[in-house]
Amino acid sequence: MKKFILLIFISAFGFSQEGLPHCGYDFTTYLVANPIDSATKKIINDLQITLIDSQGNEVVNTNNEFSLIHKDKTLTFAKNYRVTLANAEERWFYNICEDQYLLQLKANFIPEEKGYSVKIEDPLKRYPTTLVPVFNSNLYVLCTTKVKSFGPKMTNNMITTEISK
Repeated sequence: MKKFILLIFISAFGFSQEGLPHCGYDFTTYLVANPIDSATKKIINDLQITLIDSQGNEVVNTNNEFSLIHKDKTLTFAKNYRVTLANAEERWFYNICEDQYLLQLKANFIPEEKGYSVKIEDPLKRYPTTLVPVFNSNLYVLCTTKVKSFGPKMTNNMITTEISK
């Protein structure tokens, strides 16, 4: 009987969401931008991609409101990169995409509520500045129960846009 009660006790706490171990990406959402050249259909390198609000202002991560990293800085996408493992195997550092740009956000970020977009700028002036709206379906929500707030299925669509010179 004692073993039975112990089993029930362990089961009650061991299988509750609060008792589950968290992964390294818990409470994290990513936006993945995939700007491609309309002529070559290849990813465009050396771009500056920032998150902007509905007024066109760059979003600043004041007191880590939007992301757990880069406190008090503009939310700018970073380019994914390859890493070499100990066995000489290469892989993308962020395995949710390949040669694209990423922005790490908190899992409670809901872009459609406030009309967020991404601004894609080319410092080399090869391409015009492009604004692309961000939708809830563009979020890559990892290891969290927050997925339920966006509907029954997340689609994890990259923010893909073709840009002409």
